[in-house]
Amino acid sequence: MENNEAQDHLQQVILIAQGFYARKDRAHDFEHALRVREWGKLLAKEEGADATIIELAALLHDIGRSGAVEKTHAESSAGLAVNILDKTGYSEDIVLRVRDAIVAHSLEAGHEPNTPEAKILYDADKLDFVGAIGLGRLFTLGGVQGWPLVGENSCETFYLDKIRGYQKHLYTKAALIYFEPLLLFMEEFWRGLHAERLKLVLSGQANSI
Repeated sequence: MENNEAQDHLQQVILIAQGFYARKDRAHDFEHALRVREWGKLLAKEEGADATIIELAALLHDIGRSGAVEKTHAESSAGLAVNILDKTGYSEDIVLRVRDAIVAHSLEAGHEPNTPEAKILYDADKLDFVGAIGLGRLFTLGGVQGWPLVGENSCETFYLDKIRGYQKHLYTKAALIYFEPLLLFMEEFWRGLHAERLKLVLSGQANSI
């Protein structure tokens, strides 16, 4: 595929993807897909993987999140991606490799990433859920779900039970290097939040005496 033709196909995919993401919650919107694409391209360069596969998979990885008809949003997204890439002129090899990466970007249905591109998409998706952006996405998702900040079924429990655990399941060394300082940022945030809450509680107790 010539460079100009490849860019034309990519722009078609981007336009179609934007339409799908317009109906998603803001924690999984088109901006999220674009950030995952950039993380993916960075990891692909450092890990020696196929950036084209990763870029397409990143752009389409969450398009089936709302109203998923398959077992998981990843499987639904993969099915939609196959149709989109077929119609925009991509080869069967590219379509299948993108599909496999999207299916495995979430472990909820037991799919394990088994190609360099699938592993990088998985890691890139998790990198967008740590650091300052990760906190913003967490609270956006919490607003959609109606979660309190702390306590049972809260933003904090989602962080503790899920986001913090991503570090143990990253597939690439490059992702782990980027992930660690971003996770430390979030850890410091939660420590600061609880310190402030404790200070306010103690202040309230002192004023009631």
